[in-house]
Amino acid sequence: MKTFREIITNYRDTKNETLLESFKFIHNGETEYGKVFDVNYWNRKDLIFELFDNYSLADKPLIKWLLNEEYKGYETDADLPVYTIDLCAFMLYKYLETEDVYDLYKVKFGAGTDNQCFVDIELVLGFDSRQTKQYLLFNPKNKRLNKQIIKAIDWYVSQPEHKLKDRETYINYFESRKFRMIKNDMEETENYSRNSPK
Repeated sequence: MKTFREIITNYRDTKNETLLESFKFIHNGETEYGKVFDVNYWNRKDLIFELFDNYSLADKPLIKWLLNEEYKGYETDADLPVYTIDLCAFMLYKYLETEDVYDLYKVKFGAGTDNQCFVDIELVLGFDSRQTKQYLLFNPKNKRLNKQIIKAIDWYVSQPEHKLKDRETYINYFESRKFRMIKNDMEETENYSRNSPK
């Protein structure tokens, strides 16, 4: 059986999605609130943490694939921890192209209230809020969504209580502080989830 690092390396080289079968979102079949979950969540979580430990621009297709699988859980109201989708969003942000703002906005505002509270707005600001707004203003596609994103950016920028970090400061904050918090909280969440009665 391949290690997580071997899977990451092989996928980077081949883009062969059969390598990722055991990380795909699979609904557990429950319908009761709080019991809907993803059969492969913990396995995918381990892959995400391994990737976060060492990733590059070459891993961007895998990052986007993982982000998409994470998002599927929220579309089906699965009770998933917010930490892994936040890690995927940050990795995408680290190797940002301006059009990635759509995926980052979807993570922040389209994946439920927990994500809206936990995922930082800096991800949606892109390289710089002005540059991102310019891109959205002059992009002929997604005009309605572009307006929504611009409205969200303007609101956060206008709030004096929001001390928005520039890109370099935010990356440093996430890697040096927020990741430690995520790792600690994730360990507690996993221990509770795996040991709680089913």
